[in-house]
Amino acid sequence: MIARHIEREKPGPFKDLALYAAAAKEPGEKLEDFWIVKANAGETLDDLNLAIIEVEAQQALNTTVKEDKQYHLMVSFGKEKPPLDALKDIELECAKALGFEDHPRVVGTHVNTDNFHMHIAYSRIHPVTLNGHDPNWDYPALQKVCRAMEKKYGLKVDLGRNDGQEVDLKPQKARDMEAQTWEQSFFSYVQERKEPLLKARAKAKTWQDLHQAFAKYDLALKKRGNGLVISSRATNQHSKKHSMKASDLDRSFSKAALEKEFGPYRGPEKAQERTRPVSRYERRPITKHPLQGRLWRLYIGQRQKPPSLTAKVFKTWRNFLMLSVDDPLAMSIIIFHNEMMKMAFAAKKPQRAPSIPPDRGIQ
Repeated sequence: MIARHIEREKPGPFKDLALYAAAAKEPGEKLEDFWIVKANAGETLDDLNLAIIEVEAQQALNTTVKEDKQYHLMVSFGKEKPPLDALKDIELECAKALGFEDHPRVVGTHVNTDNFHMHIAYSRIHPVTLNGHDPNWDYPALQKVCRAMEKKYGLKVDLGRNDGQEVDLKPQKARDMEAQTWEQSFFSYVQERKEPLLKARAKAKTWQDLHQAFAKYDLALKKRGNGLVISSRATNQHSKKHSMKASDLDRSFSKAALEKEFGPYRGPEKAQERTRPVSRYERRPITKHPLQGRLWRLYIGQRQKPPSLTAKVFKTWRNFLMLSVDDPLAMSIIIFHNEMMKMAFAAKKPQRAPSIPPDRGIQ
């Protein structure tokens, strides 16, 4: 059993992703089971059109989330086909782990000759609070769910990178930064885009093709010393704050490997510099509490004010929360995050995600 986030090449409306889950359009593929969760419209395929209208109406009320308002999860079972009640339980545990338990979603299971899998289209917008939720640390959380569900339903174990040595590949500097700030590191941002970048690398014919692929995510592939680094396009070439060794993403991005295929390094042309990115690295919390949007906006707003004593005190998201413990929501976020970290790095015994303490009186 493998669960992974599918990052869409081009963000689109909830309708597109929901219909994809319901249609099974790939060659040789057919829709097996289908259900809808947390939508007032209903739970069956007949209710899909009304559910799409309902979800997109909720999403329209959130004007702060500028990127994709959907989260696409695929769970693959290989040649095994769990019963429907098990599939629904697996989807629910994935939703809990990602912080989407109370969010509307559309679920479709697809079957072909080689692979039985489940597509889930989550709305990132909470139907009541209308806050946007962006799962962080989703990979280790999903790995925990996979191991627990494999054990519960006797499924084949598909080991992920958290089950082997590769779990330690994140540079110590990035781990320290995230531990100290509770904000996403530049390395994690790039790592989340590894799959589309590897696909682009496989299709690339020239250095410019590769630069174009990196520019899509506001990234640049630059020379530094005897190697290559990946950096934010806005970062000065000599700055190391928002940069990483290209080979840390994958060995196929090393200078030697790329020059062997494309010839001596050539920098990006002006056409790539003008590419409008679909996403860029910016401050983002790694905490996963679904109601944290209010405090995060307050934190970012204070950081954007002219330099002052207050701005210096609240220089990180973690620091801001620790100094706001009189706010019940801040305390709830701290507790929830600490519990999630215990789960992510605990012994191998599968555990359920912790329940979120109620935030009475918080708007």
